[in-house]
Amino acid sequence: MIREALGTNSVLNTRQRPGIVRTFIEGAGKMSSSQPSLQLPHRSLVVVIIETTLCLAMNMISITGNTLVCLAVYKNSKLRSTTNLYIVALAASDLLCAAVEMPLTSAVLITGKWDFGDALCELQGFVDVFVTNVTPAIIGLTAFNRYMRIVKTHHYNKIFSPRRSKIWLSVGWISLAFYVIVARVTNWDKFEFIPGYAVCSVVFTTVEKRMEHYCVVWALFLVLPISIAFFSCYKITQKVNQHKVDVAPSLEVNANNRAGRGLSVQDINVCRVLSYVVAGLLFCWVPMWAFIFWKRFSPVSCPREIQQSAIFLLFLSSTINPFIYAATNRKFRDEFYKMLCWWKVGRLAPEVDPVAAIRNADNEGMEHRDESIV
Repeated sequence: MIREALGTNSVLNTRQRPGIVRTFIEGAGKMSSSQPSLQLPHRSLVVVIIETTLCLAMNMISITGNTLVCLAVYKNSKLRSTTNLYIVALAASDLLCAAVEMPLTSAVLITGKWDFGDALCELQGFVDVFVTNVTPAIIGLTAFNRYMRIVKTHHYNKIFSPRRSKIWLSVGWISLAFYVIVARVTNWDKFEFIPGYAVCSVVFTTVEKRMEHYCVVWALFLVLPISIAFFSCYKITQKVNQHKVDVAPSLEVNANNRAGRGLSVQDINVCRVLSYVVAGLLFCWVPMWAFIFWKRFSPVSCPREIQQSAIFLLFLSSTINPFIYAATNRKFRDEFYKMLCWWKVGRLAPEVDPVAAIRNADNEGMEHRDESIV
């Protein structure tokens, strides 16, 4: 969706739309009936090497990192919590981007043109719109899950039982996919190659359809989930700070002991991970949307490097989450180490103190006894 604003194919009489509306239409670009260009603008050899290297590096890191996240949750039963279900869903959407959108973009950056036919263009366009919108939706749902667990504890199991958690997630994925497919089948929009972005994405035949699309998709899959995430993080921060003041003495005696408010060290750690994920999303998406708006309202002055940077920021947001999990969650970090350095783990396994291992297992069980296993 983030490249939708760049589609350039319509015939409109802007003289009848004064003021802000006319500015928006002109900024979005005049639409024409001519075939879109399949060639990238001229680039120097240095630019080709830099862009290709960055895209391929993010592609490989994203596939590796997000695959490790899914495997870690699959192999370690202690990671199969309700919250981690949404983390796996986010990793799956990032994998979809890394498996479809990034490789095709890398190939275009190498060859300098789109040479993969209409079918793959349709596929990449669908993935582009789907991933761009489903990512903030999953993060908003994850933040709301933590809000109910920390702030509205008594209602948590009613809303986010293992079964209902999967239903919430499935409804979000299916509804978005259904909207994208129906819009394409009914010719409400179409997917075309956009040279400035080196990707196939959605474009509209009229500005009216574009505005209606934004009102629906931006409201439901961007503005609403991001607002929920901010509200949830704010309320969670208040609750955690109050919790620290109320139960600091008991936490010093036993870090895993529960206080009267039902908050555990595990809850606080999960909230910290969530805050970093939200911060990573904002780090990538705020400048990305700034570049998109620049292109929309001043297409002539927006250089190609800015347009390409917007796509790279989208790819970066699909790459950094595994690093956040590894840096802030010890259990994810341990599982990553076991899978990446399996030969060292096998060699060191006989030297592990069995008593210490049992003690650590007991402590981990106390941290996770409050989580609903999915």
